[in-house]
Amino acid sequence: MKGNYLGFIEFLMSANEAFERGRLEMESGRLEKAIEAFDESASLSPSSFDTWWALASACNLYGTQLEAEGDYQRANMYKIKAAYSFDRATRAEPSNPKAEKAKAYAQTIRGAQARKKEQGYF
Repeated sequence: MKGNYLGFIEFLMSANEAFERGRLEMESGRLEKAIEAFDESASLSPSSFDTWWALASACNLYGTQLEAEGDYQRANMYKIKAAYSFDRATRAEPSNPKAEKAKAYAQTIRGAQARKKEQGYF
């Protein structure tokens, strides 16, 4: 039993370390690296609202940056991933006080992307 407990603790530490790495990368403006770290954290701890929220935020920011640079195809990929990640956050923890906000963000992103598609951006 003790071995399983230690394995679980190591697993949680890895997820937390990846999350913290993502947070630091995001603060430093390295959004691609932040997304990679948050992806790792989400794969290790798929029931973490905060991880999905952070991943969604990083993807949304990076997508906006790519749009500003005129790379609409790549921006669309990250915007879609942002909406998906906001949805995952709400499924991970529906009772979280920010769950309704996450749903609204996902819906807003999808609506904006649909309008951009209609306008021929991608």
